Amino acid sequence: MAGGPAAPPVADPTPAHCAETSATPTTDRPPALASTTSAWFGQGDLWVGLPDYPPTAQGDALVLRFPVVTLARGEPTSTRGAPVVTAARVDAAGEAPGQIGAFSRAYGTDELSFWPASVAFPDPGCWAVTGLLGSASLRFTVAVAQP
Repeated sequence: MAGGPAAPPVADPTPAHCAETSATPTTDRPPALASTTSAWFGQGDLWVGLPDYPPTAQGDALVLRFPVVTLARGEPTSTRGAPVVTAARVDAAGEAPGQIGAFSRAYGTDELSFWPASVAFPDPGCWAVTGLLGSASLRFTVAVAQP
């Protein structure tokens, strides 16, 4: 055989089925988020902007960034402190660390402020990301694939 045997196909480690979280309907969002174009998911005083783009490769990790909004009386606030973000594989064993940046104002808005969050996934797959703020928690599921 010229050139030797063909290499076996490389399997895509992204799960064939990962039930990703859908955005909360605009009518069910707090007024501070209802007029934005982001796909928001949340409840009560804890909301995340669902990622709508693939992760970026950084070293051995696949890093996904997204905003987290904490509310008090319906308005974005930092007074309750930064949320905590973690992630765990849904389709296999694995954990991924989350990071929260300094409270920031969204570009081009006067009122929307948020915590920039990121998770460094060690592997592609189906992941559940959890946000915690005091006794409030929020979990969304995302399929992480190679960029």
